[in-house]
Amino acid sequence: MDGVKKCPRNSLKTRLSYWISAAILSVAIIAASFTFSSAFEEAHELQDDVLQQMAVLFDRYSLTPNDSTLTPLSQDQLEFQVSVQLLGDNPASNPITKNILALPSNLTDGFHTVNLATQSWRVFVRTLSSSQRIAVAQETAIRDNIAFETALHTLMPLLVLIPILLLLLGYILGKILSPISILAHDVDRQTEHDLQLIPTTQLPSEIVPFVEAINRLLSKNSQVITSQKRFIADAAHELRSPITALSLQAQRLQQTELTDDARQKLNALQAGISRSIHLLEQLLSMARQQDNSIQQHQRTSLKTVFTEVIEELYPLVEAKEIDLGFSQDSDAQLNANPVRLKTLIHNLIDNAIRYTPSGGRVDLSIIETDQGIEMTIKDTGPGIANTEVQKVFEPFYRILGSNEYGSGLGLAIVASIVQQMDAKISLTPADPVNNCGLCVTVKFPL
Repeated sequence: MDGVKKCPRNSLKTRLSYWISAAILSVAIIAASFTFSSAFEEAHELQDDVLQQMAVLFDRYSLTPNDSTLTPLSQDQLEFQVSVQLLGDNPASNPITKNILALPSNLTDGFHTVNLATQSWRVFVRTLSSSQRIAVAQETAIRDNIAFETALHTLMPLLVLIPILLLLLGYILGKILSPISILAHDVDRQTEHDLQLIPTTQLPSEIVPFVEAINRLLSKNSQVITSQKRFIADAAHELRSPITALSLQAQRLQQTELTDDARQKLNALQAGISRSIHLLEQLLSMARQQDNSIQQHQRTSLKTVFTEVIEELYPLVEAKEIDLGFSQDSDAQLNANPVRLKTLIHNLIDNAIRYTPSGGRVDLSIIETDQGIEMTIKDTGPGIANTEVQKVFEPFYRILGSNEYGSGLGLAIVASIVQQMDAKISLTPADPVNNCGLCVTVKFPL
């Protein structure tokens, strides 16, 4: 598998974050508007109460704006204060301030908003016990500024908490949906050779039915794959005996006197029987390496495996007069299944020898680094085109124009073993300049 691919637009987390964030912001905007409006009106009401209580204090203590016991205020102090004057008073009679407002004298008791020439004023009129009428006024712009600052301070905690709430929402959604990501990785780790049921003990109850459905599907697929493997192994075993009998009959027939035409047909028959035997051996090898019941791993010397494989294939090397180079000093210990490891190396070296022309060269090397163990097999054969690199790992795929007989299963078996060993394989030209030869590199993790 290629791994879990994320799609942000179709992500459940993205959708939840978007809609919940939109709901939070909508409610927050409505709440902020209501809070700001309420605080703004309450500030105005509080300022009206201040004007009314100032008028009450003047009445209770029998004070008037002309009272000499009042301490005059400076202009800076008066800027944010209220103006108190007798209704109908003129500027010359008030020692406190010269800025007497030209208020209409026919204002009734109570609150009024009076628009003068350059300013708007909020005025409270009260008739004192002395029958004088007093006007307590405050500039509307000052009132609005004070009310706005008060409402804004009331709104500040909400404005600060909204971003924190959105960040907290993303964190909570990530925590809640993390089992889905873990589930995706568990499913992604499944291979066709080792299908395991996914445990449901730690999963949320909402996705347990979905996981149980996946487990049922995995069970069915496992049964199908097992049946296919058993069929391939059984078919190979059943065909082995008749093919062997045909091979023996052909060998006996070769000892008899035959015409030249019959001898040629017999040679073609023996070549076809040899190819069938090779195919059966490859099918049996694939069935053995896909058998998950064989899981014994042990420390294995790559040098030893190379030596055994070279001894088995040496007659083919000698027949084609191939220069097989292998450094006896290089070695590495690998914790692996020795049967699968030998099958992997045997198929790679066998392919290199078969596709290298007579008199060619095959070089084997083993390098151990901090990252892992690197095994390289180079040959001077025709190589593999870049467009064919991925296709050659498919079962029964063979490159057109190849003169060597084969089943097309060798590299398919190699790819399967490499996947089971968590290794990586790459096919590159041995001679990049002339784009010829083949260099097979297998990297085993430590």
